[in-house]
Amino acid sequence: MTAAFLRSAPRNAQVKTAATVLVGVQFVLGCALAAYAASAMLLAGKPGALSLVILLAAYAPYAGVGSILVIRRPRNPIGWLLLAIGWTFAVSFLPIDATAYELQTLTASPLHQAIAWLTAWTVSFTFALFATLAFSFPTGKLVEGRWRRLAGLVLALIWTLVIVSAFWPVLTVEPRGRSGIVEIPNPIGLLPPTVLGIGLPSQMAGTALLPFILVASIAAIAGRYAGARDLERLQIRWLAGAFALIAVAVPIGFLIWALGDATGVIAWVPASIAFMLPPIAIGIAVTRYRLYEIDRLVSRGLSWAVVSGLLLAVYAGAVLVLQSLLGDLIQGQTVAVAGSTLLAAALFQPLRRRVQVAVDHRFNRARYDADRTAADFAERLRSETDLASVSGDIAGVVDTALRPTTIGVWIRPARQTAP
Repeated sequence: MTAAFLRSAPRNAQVKTAATVLVGVQFVLGCALAAYAASAMLLAGKPGALSLVILLAAYAPYAGVGSILVIRRPRNPIGWLLLAIGWTFAVSFLPIDATAYELQTLTASPLHQAIAWLTAWTVSFTFALFATLAFSFPTGKLVEGRWRRLAGLVLALIWTLVIVSAFWPVLTVEPRGRSGIVEIPNPIGLLPPTVLGIGLPSQMAGTALLPFILVASIAAIAGRYAGARDLERLQIRWLAGAFALIAVAVPIGFLIWALGDATGVIAWVPASIAFMLPPIAIGIAVTRYRLYEIDRLVSRGLSWAVVSGLLLAVYAGAVLVLQSLLGDLIQGQTVAVAGSTLLAAALFQPLRRRVQVAVDHRFNRARYDADRTAADFAERLRSETDLASVSGDIAGVVDTALRPTTIGVWIRPARQTAP
């Protein structure tokens, strides 16, 4: 038994290391895709690009917190849901570098057809993931009791809509260089337009149901919060607050849009910011209430996600500013992209330190207080000469910082020198 355990332990460590590397690679790849899509929208001068860039920056907190949960709790679906939501943000706004004619005649390259297919249905996929997250947080299981059947029915309806959107015979996309959407044939449109003489709901009709899905998600998290008790209620409170802000921001966006912001320049900025809050709320629930018992790791992941989002925003903003200021001189995008990359690289280290201190100070008090206690003790130790007092101080500092069950101080005796 012992020999088998010793053989399996290195193998488990290797599997865990490989999984960590794969998760890290997908995080970096997602950031690169989001940065590419953001810079393409800004350089193209797309109306409402600011709100879309904020949504692209949301990839970082979703994928950051989700990656850590997947590594540490791979059987809990919450991490996988956050990871999937992050990727939907990263790929939903990729530019389609093909003409409407090429897409309609299926003569575009396979890559461009794949991007067009993804961007046509990932919005409904995102809303379905949000609903699943709302119905299953924090345990990863559906709510028990009388609401379980209703939750299962709503989720079945939502995921049916996703399948219909992905395999509907006709897709609606917006190719680059065109001001509106066009209809193109779905290269994998497996669904017939009718079944037994009954017409299936079109993709546009399914999109009209997305606000109702959002309402169902908000109602689900509110109901779960009302039925929770003690620690679980505290954990759900943060996610419920994030969904409540989404519920407020979306109507505000519609109101601003109806009052005259037809292009959505600022109408959807509040909603885009609100959609960034759920992973941050889950990170706070983990760090403040020891959800999943990985509070320190999520503190690190949350800080890295915030740094990645800020750097993505700096990169996209710098590309836009440099292109607008130097567009007549540089005749292309290479200088703007290179300058923005250098600026983001220069800001990385100081920004990471400041964000980590801020996150630890607010949400990881154990680490923050332990560091301050150790620093204060080191300062007192410089002027202390009494050995008994030093031993008492060491025991007190360790007890304050780590709260061990037992404490013992052993001091090596000084070597006797030869006469």
